[in-house]
Amino acid sequence: MSNLERRYRALLKVLPRWYREDREEEMVGIFLADRTDELDLEHSWPGWGETAAVLGLAARTHLAAGAALATVPAKVVWRGEVVRAMGLFGLLLSVYFAGMFITSMAYAHRHPEIVGGLTWTRVFDVLPIAAFIALLAGKRTPAKVMAALAVLPGLVALVDPIRMGVWALYQLPALVTFACLCLGFHREAPTPDARRFGWWGGGALVLGLFTGFASGLGLVVVVLTVVIVRVVAFVRRDFVLGRALSLLAVLEVGPIAFPLLGGETWGIALGLLVLVVICALAPVRKPRVA
Repeated sequence: MSNLERRYRALLKVLPRWYREDREEEMVGIFLADRTDELDLEHSWPGWGETAAVLGLAARTHLAAGAALATVPAKVVWRGEVVRAMGLFGLLLSVYFAGMFITSMAYAHRHPEIVGGLTWTRVFDVLPIAAFIALLAGKRTPAKVMAALAVLPGLVALVDPIRMGVWALYQLPALVTFACLCLGFHREAPTPDARRFGWWGGGALVLGLFTGFASGLGLVVVVLTVVIVRVVAFVRRDFVLGRALSLLAVLEVGPIAFPLLGGETWGIALGLLVLVVICALAPVRKPRVA
């Protein structure tokens, strides 16, 4: 075995085992088909294009969309669905906070004395609405770009070494769900049902608009909504919804830790922490097999 073949096989290890068992030899043969020079075989490495293609294939196979690949193990299908649900929930959360921002801007327009506290970067807060609409319309790349711009200000704030640790906890839900959005909605993944999730997005926006009138209730409403929908998922035996909400509850521990660390409203924060822990640890039921 040449060094180049060994390097190709090492690269292919990013693919799941079930896929490598079927395709590894074929793929290695294709990669090496035109590489016959002895020096090339001993000293070359896989190209950047080949590496990018394999990494893209790894995302599609680890997070398979069921019909996109043949003989996909059931656990891989479940995993892909849960990751895509996490990406959708992240966007829905951002749409909710965008609604709160719109309300705050309307309030600021009527009270010019507080406009000074708003910066131009807050414009990014409304981008999740456009990103959500683009995703439901099947425009995945624009949706991901707009979602990336929405999380960019929070990501830039992590540069500050003083705030980095605590701020990273606060931004964790947005960053993780954005990663799920990018990885889960690959080119072979199904487009979310616009009719179903359009109602979800509209509800999140309206809820955010109303919550914007009550300062400090944003996180409380998020946790209570997660708890209610988690109960619905348990009753309906919706495994994907239940598992995604359990993971989202774990991520919300970071933002809830803010009041606990600051010593303010620690009683409410402690109550919210108990709720998200229950959500995270509650059992998830799979649908009955007919």
